[in-house]
Amino acid sequence: MTKSTKRYPRLANMRSFVFDSFEGLPTPTGIDADESERYEPREYACDLNQFRRNVKRGGVDLRNVRCVAGWYDKTLTPALKQELGIQKAAIILIDCDLYESTVPVLNFITDYVQTGTVVIFDDWYSYKGRLDRGEAKAFVEWLKLNPRIQANEYHKCGRTIMSFILQVD
Repeated sequence: MTKSTKRYPRLANMRSFVFDSFEGLPTPTGIDADESERYEPREYACDLNQFRRNVKRGGVDLRNVRCVAGWYDKTLTPALKQELGIQKAAIILIDCDLYESTVPVLNFITDYVQTGTVVIFDDWYSYKGRLDRGEAKAFVEWLKLNPRIQANEYHKCGRTIMSFILQVD
């Protein structure tokens, strides 16, 4: 048992899925194109092996972590959904920075959300609170496309993080 599963034994069987390019940010395109001065391509890169070492050092049992490397628009496919066998998600952390990266993530998770799913956006306020940019714009659009899903603000953390608890009818 790891430190976290000793303290929270129900976490011992929890599976985690990590989706990341591990190559940093893509080149900003589309609505994000004017962000090229703010976001550098490949910024925030972290080698997959380094990521695993960091997670293990944090006390996470890597046997319960599945990493899917690649750009979201290429890797988040129906075939991957079938392969992963995910039923529902309890917590979803979205750290995409850019609108163009967030859209395929939200489309991928639609089938996994349930009443009580917590969605955390790492870069919600990265555009000075504007809902017409970045993760916020993608989320607002996704909610409009999925009217059976309602989002209730849950918790704000730091200067950029916002979370929501979802309700699915």
